[in-house]
Amino acid sequence: MRHKLYLIIFMTFISLNYSHAQSLPPGFVPPALNPKGATLKIEPLSENVYALMSSKPPVDNAGFIVGEEGVLVIDAHINGMMAQQIIDAVRSVTNKPILYLVNTNGHADHTFGNYAFPKETKIITQKFTKIMMSPDMDERKSSNLGMIAGDRSVYKEVRKRMPDLTFNNYMEIDLGDITVELHHFGGGNTFGDTVVYVPSLKTAWTGNLILGEGSLPFLLIGNAKQYIETLNSFQKSLVDLEMIIPGHGLKTTSDIFDRYIDYLETLERAVTDAHNNNLTLEQSLNNISLEERFTIPVNLSSTNFYKGLHPFNVQKIYLEKKTN
Repeated sequence: MRHKLYLIIFMTFISLNYSHAQSLPPGFVPPALNPKGATLKIEPLSENVYALMSSKPPVDNAGFIVGEEGVLVIDAHINGMMAQQIIDAVRSVTNKPILYLVNTNGHADHTFGNYAFPKETKIITQKFTKIMMSPDMDERKSSNLGMIAGDRSVYKEVRKRMPDLTFNNYMEIDLGDITVELHHFGGGNTFGDTVVYVPSLKTAWTGNLILGEGSLPFLLIGNAKQYIETLNSFQKSLVDLEMIIPGHGLKTTSDIFDRYIDYLETLERAVTDAHNNNLTLEQSLNNISLEERFTIPVNLSSTNFYKGLHPFNVQKIYLEKKTN
């Protein structure tokens, strides 16, 4: 019960960070997730597996898998309008029922569209993600205004819809002629990050655990060592993985693991040294610059958010060490 309460409180704290600029480090810009003007482009990955890629990164991506028995959808997006885009994309391919909807994490932009899916659709999350989704809906709407530039109309029609099924570390779903695996390798961006893997295609949807080609990890829960352990487990468990569809940003490959792990190990060492040398937070933010090999490529559409991840991560690790 204590762990459950801690997760709820921490989720609320994270959301509030988006709304109150004074708690954010200089240079960090909350992700611009207002979906107005964004479309989800259908990209067939095979005859029955489809990525839905946002025209306006970092607005969320999604996807769906069609089997003999029905359809599994990955992520519900931020509201009913965007969820309807996903449903329309499915209907442009098949009339089979949408049997399952997997929320890869508990953030508003991945779960607020749940209510728009058919009532027969079973919503699945990792058990910690369900806890993250449990606070009052009005509270969640208010605390997530920062990432939509305060535009309350985005959430106006959103209604709460919780998961029907949860899993711990692994769940396998047989859609008839195609198997989908759900993996939880540990905490990273959230406590309940879920990877949706299609073994036959060697393709995974990663939610916020990986933010796409050229990106850096987003340390919302602030623990670099745990994130590294999660990525190592992910990499070792799915050795055949070739393609990654991130929750936000550009498609990438398994090569992204080396970039993420190298960055986090480098950052952890730098912040530890700063802490051991009694540097202030301001001094640490000024001294721990982003090394050249981790530079954010210019082709990312929302460079302010991606560039701002580094100071955010520095501050998260620094404050965590201060409280330990």
